[in-house]
Amino acid sequence: MEIISKEFIRPSSPTPFEKKDHKLSLLDQFSSHYFIPFLFFYPKQSPHSKDVNFDDPSKTTLYLKQSLSESLTKFYPLAGKLNPNRRAVSCDDSGVLFVEAKFDASLSQAVQAGPCESFSQYLPFEPVIGGRDDKLLPSHPKEQIVFAVQITWFRCGGNAIGVCMSHKVADFSSLVMFLDSWSALNRGETVGSVPNFDLGRKIFPPLDRDVGLPNLVRLEEDRKVGLKRIVFGKEKLLELKKLATSSHSPASSPVVNDPTRVEVVTAFLWKHFINVERAKNQGGCAKQIMFNMWHAVNLRSRMSKLAASSISCNGGGGDDDDDSINDRGEFPFGNFAISTKASFISNENDEAGAKDFGDLVRLTSDAFKIVNEDFVLNCAVPLLKTLDDNRITEILWPPTMMMSHSMFTSWCRFPLYEMDFGWGKPTAVGVAGQQNRNVVFLMDTNDGEGIEAWMAIPEDDELTLLPDDLLSDSPPIDLFSSAS
Repeated sequence: MEIISKEFIRPSSPTPFEKKDHKLSLLDQFSSHYFIPFLFFYPKQSPHSKDVNFDDPSKTTLYLKQSLSESLTKFYPLAGKLNPNRRAVSCDDSGVLFVEAKFDASLSQAVQAGPCESFSQYLPFEPVIGGRDDKLLPSHPKEQIVFAVQITWFRCGGNAIGVCMSHKVADFSSLVMFLDSWSALNRGETVGSVPNFDLGRKIFPPLDRDVGLPNLVRLEEDRKVGLKRIVFGKEKLLELKKLATSSHSPASSPVVNDPTRVEVVTAFLWKHFINVERAKNQGGCAKQIMFNMWHAVNLRSRMSKLAASSISCNGGGGDDDDDSINDRGEFPFGNFAISTKASFISNENDEAGAKDFGDLVRLTSDAFKIVNEDFVLNCAVPLLKTLDDNRITEILWPPTMMMSHSMFTSWCRFPLYEMDFGWGKPTAVGVAGQQNRNVVFLMDTNDGEGIEAWMAIPEDDELTLLPDDLLSDSPPIDLFSSAS
């Protein structure tokens, strides 16, 4: 990897004085101090713009910088700095880190040569605070950056665009909304919807104290955690849905007759994590284990105050929800998601404690259903207001019981394969960078009919506990298949 250039791109117009201080919301405050990483891979294609020459890498990079600068005028917090107390963004137009690099290999060779974790080199830096940051400039500490981007050119003429956005400032829905707007502007088009940066703190007023949410799954220094990609095709999803209605404990609650794709994949992988933990604990000191499945849920379609002002890109509620857009064309920008939880206690040597697949689907489905406006405003928010670091740690890791946490995020139904900057749609997308163990990102396959699960698991956790047919059905990333 050769770095060609790195610089900070400022908004094309200065941010007005009255917008210089962007206060974060309660949900922002309790979001992880972590960067959301994402990658788009573009093979060399025939540009479809008559006004712009996207065949020339240097000119393409220049166009990207110019359109990014224009986009930042509307999305001004992205060009600011996160304050040290992490309660606000100073919108001082310091800019967005933009890295240009080249890789001496074809795109297909670079992507298929190594494991998924090698994709982190296509990001501007590692998404975790304290991770690799050799591409940064001394004047801009990583802890203060809100957004960064890298374009990597390959020998074949293809490229990869990697982005990192501070989760302290916004969620994945907001990231997609920004990228959709930026890519449209780079194509010479405009996007009608505009970000609303004030709605978050109006609905979820922030606390006047420093708060933080510890990682639900602790990093383990002595265990190497890698990203594994598993593909659930259309037929496999149908099999899982059928299995969900036939595999459950007779004494349990009624089965979920029509589970969603996200529900069955989540339950299936949660069962894998449970089996691994139980196998490791055989003969151990823990007599009971509480298994917790946390799943991020987009609130935009679940709260009346948000549903009237949401993005139109059909995205990522956690369980295949749709979002909508209001008449004013406004989009709530920031963190508008909470984690719902399903859990159960497993006793040592109790085979029933392993839970049937259908039971886990029901627990997962029930966890999604509980998240509505009443639950958020009258249960979740009041609880958050009472928490501090010590109390959170006591809840997540009580001294009286062994806890196992698995974290899921669904990016299904977001138009990721529609992200066209002017030279065509991506034929592959993905996640990269260091992650905590037992973290799973779900997203659509490029035909829109399957789900890809990008799993962060320690190398010594046996993937062989997953069915052989599932592992054999997970093909390498195909950069030359048709994007949906």
